[in-house]
Amino acid sequence: MRTEYYSPGLRVSRLMGLVAGGLLAIGSIASQAQAQQASGGGTYLVLPGVRSEFQFDQAHVQCKIGHTVMDDGTVLQMFMFSTSVDSVTIDSAAKTVSITGSMVSIVNLRLPDGTTANLSETVPYVAYGKDGGAPGSGADTFSLTVDYKDTPRLDQFDLFGSPATFAGIVVTGAVTIR
Repeated sequence: MRTEYYSPGLRVSRLMGLVAGGLLAIGSIASQAQAQQASGGGTYLVLPGVRSEFQFDQAHVQCKIGHTVMDDGTVLQMFMFSTSVDSVTIDSAAKTVSITGSMVSIVNLRLPDGTTANLSETVPYVAYGKDGGAPGSGADTFSLTVDYKDTPRLDQFDLFGSPATFAGIVVTGAVTIR
């Protein structure tokens, strides 16, 4: 009596070939999905003389103004960081990325009369980056648009309006889209 591994319509060797082929196809799809990458970091000018630092990838966005003095003498520091990333859209042909989600926006003010104000709120955001080629400095752009809420108290809406866009040409660093 002869014993064979038997499956209706399929031999074991054929089944193994199909499984191996399927694994190769899945691996190829996964590597294609991983091929699209977007990241960036560096500085840009949101206003003449006001330098902002930024960093982003597909899982996190942050932006800050370490220190600036406004026209009325108010000292401003700002830090924004994502608490969620809801969507990432990468256009490899146009070399752009758009990232949406929620972030915390914190502003610390030292007013000319010596008083201080610390403002914080969670806001929806859209971060946008464009890879203008090598080198990134002078060719790439970054922007961050947030929607601030208007309240009866002093708030970030009073400082920046809403929606507020912080944007500029990358001075140092780069935006990389693949």
